[in-house]
Amino acid sequence: MVGAVGMAMLLNKLQQNWEELAQADPLWAICSDPTKRGRKWDEQEFFATGEREIRTVLKYVQALDLQLDFSAPALDFGCGVGRLTRALAGQFSESWGVDISRTMIAKARDLNRDVPNCRFLLNETDELGALSDSYFGFIYSSIVLQHIGPRLVRKYLNELVRVLKPGGVLVFQITDRFKASFARRLRLKLAVRRRILALAGSWRPEFMYCMKEAQIRSALAYQGVQVCDVRLTNSAEPDFNGSLRFLNDEPGYGFVSKQYCVVKSRDSRIPGQHI
Repeated sequence: MVGAVGMAMLLNKLQQNWEELAQADPLWAICSDPTKRGRKWDEQEFFATGEREIRTVLKYVQALDLQLDFSAPALDFGCGVGRLTRALAGQFSESWGVDISRTMIAKARDLNRDVPNCRFLLNETDELGALSDSYFGFIYSSIVLQHIGPRLVRKYLNELVRVLKPGGVLVFQITDRFKASFARRLRLKLAVRRRILALAGSWRPEFMYCMKEAQIRSALAYQGVQVCDVRLTNSAEPDFNGSLRFLNDEPGYGFVSKQYCVVKSRDSRIPGQHI
């Protein structure tokens, strides 16, 4: 078990990473299209990628015959500058974005000041204490948990289930594992490090993390939720440009990205479990 001091150190490191990225090139830190590097993202084009992604995800959820409550608030966990929060606001009564970076949250509030039902919250802890139990009907997190260590992922999953309404839907993406020969593995790790170096001016060798599907299912096992579906996605590609695609097969090498769709039980007698 990680003590309070160890958890605080993990959080501080995570926050420092994203503060440096946010200050260097916030839009490219989120969608790393190589042609957009150096603050070349057009804001309208950038937010259009969020609209397309949310349409794709909602269509996917509805294809599973799951009912979404659009009158309930939605949550974008790890919102950055609000690329997906803004898109969710067009579908749900209210859209909340949560992030650990002060700079990202400040930028999100500025860029989305024209969207009255967008709300942004700075959260610097491993709990979502400012958010009420069973408040959100839909929660989405993409290209976020893959940058957080497994111990924190377990804590955050516990919190996301807590703030989800009974019958609500949680969709999140995370990297499952890394596939490659030793030479390819080394080259890709160096490429990831170079990206962080270019943005932040310092090495971040542990910026990508993996949790296997068995670990994710174990983390959710006693929380009163059902894992309805798991899909492969392109979200962990080094040059991900915001165009979410579902894959039929795992990539031949690189990070294997999986998206999980989870529904919270309507039976309030089923307790959650803190991890």
